[in-house]
Amino acid sequence: MDFTGRVMSSFTDVKSPQHLVLDNEDNVLVADSGNHRILLLSSQLQLLRVVIDKLWGPTRLCYNEVESQLYVAHRSSEMWSPSKVVSQFSLEYTE
Repeated sequence: MDFTGRVMSSFTDVKSPQHLVLDNEDNVLVADSGNHRILLLSSQLQLLRVVIDKLWGPTRLCYNEVESQLYVAHRSSEMWSPSKVVSQFSLEYTE
């Protein structure tokens, strides 16, 4: 959105997005909880790639710019499992 509230761009291929963070290059990492994945979108919200797939219910993200590490809070297994864990992923982008 711009400062007047006009929508500049959008990305709709998500199911229950829970959280997002920016990486070193202003790309957007999205916790797509309903689809069990982490997405990498450009700053114009175009899908660059699925970074992590088959991750049960990701809910929170934290990106460490210095180490290029992504920390993800998610369910330990199936959707109905109440236990949560934090996993660490190294993000090495190859273009």
